[in-house]
Amino acid sequence: MAALATIVAAVVAATTVACVLVMRLPWFIADEAGVRLLRPGGRSRWFEGLLVAAGAATAVIAPAALRLLAPAAASPTAASVLTALCLGLAVGAAAGATPFLLWIDLRIRRLPDRIVLPLIALTTAGLLSAWATGASTPVVGGHSPLGAVVVGAGSGLLVLVVSVLGGRGRGLAIGLGDVKLAVVLGSLTALVGTGAVLAAFVVAQLCALAEAAVRVAVLGQGMATRIAYGPHLLVGMWTGPLAYAALR
Repeated sequence: MAALATIVAAVVAATTVACVLVMRLPWFIADEAGVRLLRPGGRSRWFEGLLVAAGAATAVIAPAALRLLAPAAASPTAASVLTALCLGLAVGAAAGATPFLLWIDLRIRRLPDRIVLPLIALTTAGLLSAWATGASTPVVGGHSPLGAVVVGAGSGLLVLVVSVLGGRGRGLAIGLGDVKLAVVLGSLTALVGTGAVLAAFVVAQLCALAEAAVRVAVLGQGMATRIAYGPHLLVGMWTGPLAYAALR
């Protein structure tokens, strides 16, 4: 029962988030030039429909990726079902936004605050609500929902420090949109454990290094070429916990 509640809540949340993004995309982007790149001649609506479907599909598998589908108890309580619904909300919001953030960052090299900040709020609200229902550690070996929120904030702060140091006084090495997205990554993967958070960042970095190598060695682009880091963070967020579980 609890596992089903998690999946249903995740799919509903993902579909809702994705549909809102489609309907109000120009407002979320807040940049006419960016909207024209995303919707050339207004002919991309069918593609946006695919993104909605991709978000819903991600929501189906995301709870399993984060190991939230524990075997159901013989007699699930109302509190356990409520906890599952809250966790599903947090995971589903991130799943629904994932395909859009991938598309937007790859296309216009930006993660809009109007998407990422509400996403942080939704995931945090879902996790804190799960904690308020009495959830301790939804995943064996992982953090409590409250602890996951703290880890998420710490992850964002750590990425910000790395960005400042990497810029060497010439600006930020990693965009602020990526810093904020790291908060979501840290919060969700912390449910699995600190090792899953580290695995997510390792996967993200390896993917980014692979893209950079292809751009330099194959495409002949310069060493100063900048890449969109957001998609790599998203890949790490959903696959890092799986890699961590496989290596345990």
